[in-house]
Amino acid sequence: MPEPRDGSTSFWREAGSAFALVFHSPLAIYLLCNLTFVISLFALFGADVQGLAYLHSRQTNLWRMLTALAPTSWILTLVILFGDFEQNRSAWPRTRGTRMTVGLCSLLGLPLHGLPVLAQYIVLKKEPLVAVAIARVMPASDFYPRLLIANLLGLTTTILIFSGIIGIHTQLIGRMREFRHHAGSTGSGALDEDVRWYQRQESLLKRFLTLCAILLGSSIVSAGALRNLLNQAISTSTETLPTAPILGYGIYCTGLLASAYLPAHNTLKNVGHLLAERMLQQSPGPPTTWKQRYEDQQAARAWLGLQGSALQDLQQGLSVLTPLLASISSLILGPGT
Repeated sequence: MPEPRDGSTSFWREAGSAFALVFHSPLAIYLLCNLTFVISLFALFGADVQGLAYLHSRQTNLWRMLTALAPTSWILTLVILFGDFEQNRSAWPRTRGTRMTVGLCSLLGLPLHGLPVLAQYIVLKKEPLVAVAIARVMPASDFYPRLLIANLLGLTTTILIFSGIIGIHTQLIGRMREFRHHAGSTGSGALDEDVRWYQRQESLLKRFLTLCAILLGSSIVSAGALRNLLNQAISTSTETLPTAPILGYGIYCTGLLASAYLPAHNTLKNVGHLLAERMLQQSPGPPTTWKQRYEDQQAARAWLGLQGSALQDLQQGLSVLTPLLASISSLILGPGT
């Protein structure tokens, strides 16, 4: 039996390494993003390849593409959460009591997240005009199961993101109580570990804020695009779906995001200030002047990220307001009031 040539073996070895590099690294997000978008577009509106053309006489194609943004962001968020599971799971507490706290908060918040979905299905039952328009936009007999699966996917992803923010907040509250209870000086090794833990939680909180903003923003943009599709499907010009409900949905989601993130961010800053004070206590010698103490304090706060620039504050504020900004875009995209 002839032995394989070295060139052929080397080729397949390098091909296997390239395959592993693509699908076991963030490079897979590029492929998954495009694949998920096309599959979502075809699953919602049928396999119409002409809908991807950039020169077309129908404006409907734009609304279809924007509608497919929501399921694409939901699936990508799940991939990011579970793809880097080792890092993201530190957002959830390790002890049973704190896990029960996160579970209770998530359970109590579930009706708030699911209320818009439930309200939409009530509208579909009570307003036949909307149901008929959806049947025209989604030419399939099973569009109700499709909507249900998509809504459950979005609801699950949103609950996971908010649970992560609540988990980080719960750990920060516990660590802040611990710092206040042990206000004296500690060893340098324990302090270094506390600083690293704080920086990890800060990074995770920013990551969850970004994912949540993208998730809610894309969902609201998709809802506005679906509204434009339904208005085009409604035959009468006097009966159209207004933009006011989309704007109200954006305000509602902005309130949910702000109520979860802002208290967690405030607790994060409080823990950071306590850590800065402990770092000053671990300094090699007592400061000789008030100026030296002020400089040491500023250095400790800068190291912990407590002195963010105005641009960073603006970026975080815009992230919180993303759902509202996305709903305002529905006033610009498409006719109707």
